[in-house]
Amino acid sequence: MDKLKKVIDTLEGLKVNNLVAYDFEQTSPFYDHFVIATVNERQGTAAVNHLKKAFQPENIRSVEGKSGSWLLIDLNDIIVHLFSEEDRAYYGFDRRLIGVRKIL
Repeated sequence: MDKLKKVIDTLEGLKVNNLVAYDFEQTSPFYDHFVIATVNERQGTAAVNHLKKAFQPENIRSVEGKSGSWLLIDLNDIIVHLFSEEDRAYYGFDRRLIGVRKIL
Protein backbone atom coordinates (compact mmCIF):
# COMPACT_ATOMS: atom_id res chain seq x y z
CA MET A 1 0.00 0.00 0.00
CA ASP A 2 1.24 3.45 -0.84
CA LYS A 3 2.52 5.22 2.27
CA LEU A 4 0.52 8.42 1.73
CA LYS A 5 -2.67 6.43 1.12
CA LYS A 6 -2.02 4.51 4.34
CA VAL A 7 -1.72 7.79 6.29
CA ILE A 8 -4.88 9.20 4.71
CA ASP A 9 -6.86 5.99 5.25
CA THR A 10 -5.74 5.86 8.89
CA LEU A 11 -6.85 9.44 9.53
CA GLU A 12 -10.11 9.06 7.63
CA GLY A 13 -10.87 6.03 9.78
CA LEU A 14 -10.69 8.30 12.83
CA LYS A 15 -13.16 10.72 11.21
CA VAL A 16 -10.84 13.73 11.45
CA ASN A 17 -12.09 17.01 10.00
CA ASN A 18 -10.83 19.01 7.02
CA LEU A 19 -8.23 16.47 5.94
CA VAL A 20 -5.94 17.77 3.18
CA ALA A 21 -2.69 16.58 1.65
CA TYR A 22 -0.17 18.74 -0.20
CA ASP A 23 2.45 17.61 -2.71
CA PHE A 24 5.99 18.91 -2.08
CA GLU A 25 7.88 16.29 -4.12
CA GLN A 26 9.19 18.84 -6.62
CA THR A 27 9.73 21.72 -4.18
CA SER A 28 11.23 20.38 -0.93
CA PRO A 29 14.38 18.35 -0.35
CA PHE A 30 13.17 17.42 3.14
CA TYR A 31 9.74 15.84 2.64
CA ASP A 32 7.35 14.86 -0.15
CA HIS A 33 3.96 15.53 1.43
CA PHE A 34 2.23 17.53 4.14
CA VAL A 35 -0.97 16.06 5.58
CA ILE A 36 -3.07 18.42 7.69
CA ALA A 37 -6.23 17.68 9.66
CA THR A 38 -8.34 19.18 12.40
CA VAL A 39 -8.76 16.94 15.45
CA ASN A 40 -9.99 17.01 18.99
CA GLU A 41 -7.67 15.77 21.74
CA ARG A 42 -9.03 12.21 21.65
CA GLN A 43 -8.66 11.96 17.87
CA GLY A 44 -5.11 13.34 18.05
CA THR A 45 -4.04 10.75 20.59
CA ALA A 46 -5.74 7.99 18.59
CA ALA A 47 -4.08 9.19 15.37
CA VAL A 48 -0.61 8.97 16.91
CA ASN A 49 -1.33 5.47 18.23
CA HIS A 50 -2.83 4.25 14.94
CA LEU A 51 0.02 5.64 12.85
CA LYS A 52 2.55 4.00 15.19
CA LYS A 53 0.76 0.68 14.62
CA ALA A 54 0.52 1.23 10.85
CA PHE A 55 4.23 1.98 10.35
CA GLN A 56 7.43 0.35 11.51
CA PRO A 57 9.32 2.32 14.20
CA GLU A 58 12.10 3.19 11.75
CA ASN A 59 9.50 4.96 9.56
CA ILE A 60 8.54 7.36 12.35
CA ARG A 61 11.28 9.91 12.93
CA SER A 62 9.48 11.74 15.73
CA VAL A 63 6.20 12.78 17.32
CA GLU A 64 6.07 16.29 18.71
CA GLY A 65 3.44 17.86 20.95
CA LYS A 66 2.13 14.61 22.43
CA SER A 67 -0.58 16.52 24.20
CA GLY A 68 -1.92 19.82 23.13
CA SER A 69 -3.49 21.53 20.20
CA TRP A 70 -0.83 20.81 17.55
CA LEU A 71 0.69 17.40 16.96
CA LEU A 72 3.41 16.78 14.39
CA ILE A 73 4.20 13.26 13.23
CA ASP A 74 7.36 13.02 11.14
CA LEU A 75 7.22 9.98 8.86
CA ASN A 76 10.43 11.00 7.06
CA ASP A 77 8.95 11.87 3.66
CA ILE A 78 5.47 12.70 5.01
CA ILE A 79 4.82 15.31 7.70
CA VAL A 80 1.47 15.03 9.45
CA HIS A 81 0.11 18.11 11.24
CA LEU A 82 -2.89 17.59 13.50
CA PHE A 83 -4.40 20.81 14.82
CA SER A 84 -7.21 21.82 17.10
CA GLU A 85 -9.68 23.99 15.21
CA GLU A 86 -8.39 27.13 16.93
CA ASP A 87 -4.71 26.46 16.24
CA ARG A 88 -5.34 25.52 12.63
CA ALA A 89 -7.00 28.88 12.08
CA TYR A 90 -4.28 30.69 14.05
CA TYR A 91 -1.27 29.19 12.23
CA GLY A 92 -2.98 29.35 8.84
CA PHE A 93 -1.02 26.63 7.07
CA ASP A 94 -3.79 26.28 4.50
CA ARG A 95 -3.54 29.98 3.61
CA ARG A 96 0.26 29.84 3.45
CA LEU A 97 0.28 26.84 1.13
CA ILE A 98 -1.61 28.51 -1.68
CA GLY A 99 0.10 27.50 -4.90
CA VAL A 100 1.24 24.13 -3.56
CA ARG A 101 -0.52 21.28 -5.33
CA LYS A 102 -3.30 19.85 -3.18
CA ILE A 103 -3.73 16.09 -3.51
CA LEU A 104 -6.76 15.66 -1.28
